[in-house]
Amino acid sequence: MAARPKSRHSYLPSNLKHFRERSGATQQKLAEAAGLPRATLASMEQGAGNPGLDNVMAVAEALGVTLGQLVNPPTEKRSYLVRAADVRKITSDAGRFLARQMSPVTARGVLIQHVTLATGCNSLGRLHPKGSQEFFMVTDGTATLSVEGQEVTVEKDCLLHFPGDVEHVYCNRSPGRPVTAISVVVMAMK
Repeated sequence: MAARPKSRHSYLPSNLKHFRERSGATQQKLAEAAGLPRATLASMEQGAGNPGLDNVMAVAEALGVTLGQLVNPPTEKRSYLVRAADVRKITSDAGRFLARQMSPVTARGVLIQHVTLATGCNSLGRLHPKGSQEFFMVTDGTATLSVEGQEVTVEKDCLLHFPGDVEHVYCNRSPGRPVTAISVVVMAMK
């Protein structure tokens, strides 16, 4: 007979204790922040009883974590190394635009890309979900971005922040010199 998979509720006690200790809060302080009796929080950390969805959500909000972070299995070290072999490459504009997706699939709500714009690049950006924000920082060269038709020159070590859900175009008008940049998109969370 196959072993029954561990229920999501069984991860709650250790995850809750981990995030509470990481925040530096005592059980009493966290319980107050979540609007719960300390005994309820203590029971949740011990895995006793059925804490109820409202209580778990209140604790997640007080800790500044998602519900999933409290109830899903934690990664072994709570960190994730992205290896070169795991990087997804996206190209457009006849190869003049190259984005290497550096954020792991476990990073929900954020997309981090290392971007290279070859000379002559004029690539239409992908629209992200409504409410998303993009941060584009040039690490070498000078890029020109058109955001809703307004052109902005972004030089080395400068950052452009714009809504990720509007039309935007990545350009490199520098003759013979590629542009490298880091793009971070923070997705809108509902």
